[in-house]
Amino acid sequence: MDQAVMVFAGTAARSSALPSPETGMTAYSTATGLQVYNGSAWVAVSTGYGSGTGGSGTAVGTAIGGVSYNVHTFSSDANFVVTSAGLFDVLLVGGGGGGGAGQDPQVGGGGGAGALVGFATTTTIYLAAGTVAVDVGVGGAGFVAQAGRASSDPSASYIGSVISACAGGSGGCQDAPTFGSGGSGGGAQSSTPGRSIDETFGNDGGTGSGASTGAGGGGGYGAVGGNAVTTTGGAGGNGVDVSTWGTSGSADNIAAGGGGGGSVTGGAAGTGGVAGKATGVGNNATTAGSGGGGTYGNNAGGNGAAGKVWIRYRV
Repeated sequence: MDQAVMVFAGTAARSSALPSPETGMTAYSTATGLQVYNGSAWVAVSTGYGSGTGGSGTAVGTAIGGVSYNVHTFSSDANFVVTSAGLFDVLLVGGGGGGGAGQDPQVGGGGGAGALVGFATTTTIYLAAGTVAVDVGVGGAGFVAQAGRASSDPSASYIGSVISACAGGSGGCQDAPTFGSGGSGGGAQSSTPGRSIDETFGNDGGTGSGASTGAGGGGGYGAVGGNAVTTTGGAGGNGVDVSTWGTSGSADNIAAGGGGGGSVTGGAAGTGGVAGKATGVGNNATTAGSGGGGTYGNNAGGNGAAGKVWIRYRV
């Protein structure tokens, strides 16, 4: 069948003729030139990718799969200024959940990792020219000893109103033995762990062996949280090395679950995460989007780590 590119006198004429364009449709407008509809907007066929400025650091000309990109990193809330509208690849992780309190003589579960969006499958969004707010999720505070609750909850990471990555689940404790659904679920005192709300972006937490013996580890992006075994807490779920996405030039393990508390031995640390404890305040998570460690006795759980956001485009 003979085919031709549709030609319109301007964008208004195009919108009138194509009120609901399909992804991949191509048209020529005298106002914009040759464009393709990417599912949410008409973008230039020439490159498709836009450009911008902002963030706490920019890696210029990063080679990824034989293609050169600029990669912008956001470690805290800031603006991304889109200087040229178009497509942008994005990677986001929400704040990690806090570890469960070791309410004497009980154990607390490990915090779950924040959801990691855009890693397993590249996520590409369209941004119009202008200023876009980037919100980086905070990590959840560890549960307060004896209080049975967190002093603050983790939060999601956002790029404007276009895309988000939810926070991780908090670890279980006395007043909430099964606690914390989120990107990855928190570890539990009980036999029912915190759940991942979407296992595309995280994993469930581990189960506990008993309120006064061992709690499960928090789920990580790379693996479910480990189950407690008698008096030993469950291991934290593994994180994942995201450096291949262009976040850094070396190993960059993030989104790990915290180890669960144990009455004798804390749960082991997963890749990129922190271990649980049998004594003392729980370990604070140190890698983006990771959950805090659980503990035992009259001690507070460890804090979850803040999330992170990356935006890249071809150059």
